[in-house]
Amino acid sequence: MNRIQNLPLENALKVEMENRCTVMNFDKHQTIVEEGNFMQVIPLLLSGSIRVFRRDYEQDREILLYYIEPGETCMMSLVACFGDAVSKVNAVTEKKSELLLIPTANVRCWQKKYDSWNSFVIDTFLGRYTELLKTLEEISFRNIKQRLHGYLKEYAERNVTKSVKRTHQQIANELGTTRVVVSRLLKDMESMNMIELHRGLIKLKKL
Repeated sequence: MNRIQNLPLENALKVEMENRCTVMNFDKHQTIVEEGNFMQVIPLLLSGSIRVFRRDYEQDREILLYYIEPGETCMMSLVACFGDAVSKVNAVTEKKSELLLIPTANVRCWQKKYDSWNSFVIDTFLGRYTELLKTLEEISFRNIKQRLHGYLKEYAERNVTKSVKRTHQQIANELGTTRVVVSRLLKDMESMNMIELHRGLIKLKKL
């Protein structure tokens, strides 16, 4: 519960969180939210990282929407909560993660009761709205080569590393394209000495 005390919220709210919410640990690649399910709790990430995405089951493709980092929650889960609707997205842990699971009834109640929670919810919507606009802009106006370049650069910056631990299929899923396309572009980038390809790993050189 120590991580709860680090959240920028009223002390009274933190006490309620400790009494009414559940802290759970999840391993890497564990499903947190699944498309089509009703939201009984809203996840607030205390440590780790979560990938939120949409899946096209007919074409067996995915499109990355955004990542959730410590101190953040999922906007799309909030949408489902406020609308009493099923989730429209999937959320999977990127690494071992610790989550605070907040009952949906408390999510709505706290928005009226605590100014800091109301601000947190509003900031979540505003931040994710901007990210989703960016994603839409990339899909609409940038070609797949530019998007792949941006994806590798953003991964490196987010994880503070020069090694991208992703398979070609995983990258294709997140960019909403095919493995063949990603593999061809990565080979081109390797021939230009921008990256170095290994099994399940891409080392960035002159990206």
